[in-house]
Amino acid sequence: MRRKLIPPFLMLFAGAITSITMWVLHYETKTMLSILLGVLVVFYIIGSLLKWMLDVFDKQNVVPEMADEAQEQLGETAAEEEGQEDS
Repeated sequence: MRRKLIPPFLMLFAGAITSITMWVLHYETKTMLSILLGVLVVFYIIGSLLKWMLDVFDKQNVVPEMADEAQEQLGETAAEEEGQEDS
């Protein structure tokens, strides 16, 4: 949820740097717009891949935590059962 803005921010940041650089170097408008469009598309794709990878890493980290909690619950249940058998 909090990562959904990574691709647009990365794209706009790269676009701003590209625009300023091309303006300082006196590119023609048509050439500048073509290059800028390419940069925006490429960096949006890169940002989307980055977001996807971070989401995958989060899912991998959540699974072991849930497994640890399940093992703790099983251990508590087994300890309770042993205590009941001794009585």
